[in-house]
Amino acid sequence: MMKKQIFCFLVLLVSCLFLSSCAKHPVKWNGNTMYTHITMTLDETDLYQYVGAVDYIFVGVVQEANTNITEDNDKSTYKIEVTDNLKGALVDEIECSKHGGILKDGTMLLYESDNLQDVGLPEVGSTYIFMAYAQPDGSLLLSEFWGNVEFSEEALDRFHHYIDNEIPYERERFTSEYDAS
Repeated sequence: MMKKQIFCFLVLLVSCLFLSSCAKHPVKWNGNTMYTHITMTLDETDLYQYVGAVDYIFVGVVQEANTNITEDNDKSTYKIEVTDNLKGALVDEIECSKHGGILKDGTMLLYESDNLQDVGLPEVGSTYIFMAYAQPDGSLLLSEFWGNVEFSEEALDRFHHYIDNEIPYERERFTSEYDAS
């Protein structure tokens, strides 16, 4: 009886080890970056206009990140603790996505236009000023180029100025499922 229990335990242990080695491990950035070119319908260098185009601007700390992307899903996802709403009102904890991320081979995929290149992906534990569009399904999509600006008091002052003087941008608007208003 004891031999049978030991045998069963060993089979279970080997199975667990095998299954855990088959689990998906996050792909790390290999230092290479590839850019996908996009054309914007607004002047992406004019932050007054850009601020007028997005639905939400907020300060937040990245709690979790899944930056691995596939051919079927070109967006990385983030859990963010919202610490300050600058434009629009979001609840304290949200999830959002961003076009771009880390491909299977470790290459980072980001956007570029004729005038700008995306600055990179938000990192866990860091604080940013985020700009996001509400999507038809209620989700949030970080903006293409100014989606995550590293937080500083100087950057915060600039964003308050952009918001106070924003140029309204006409487009179909949606409300996020994380909207607090």
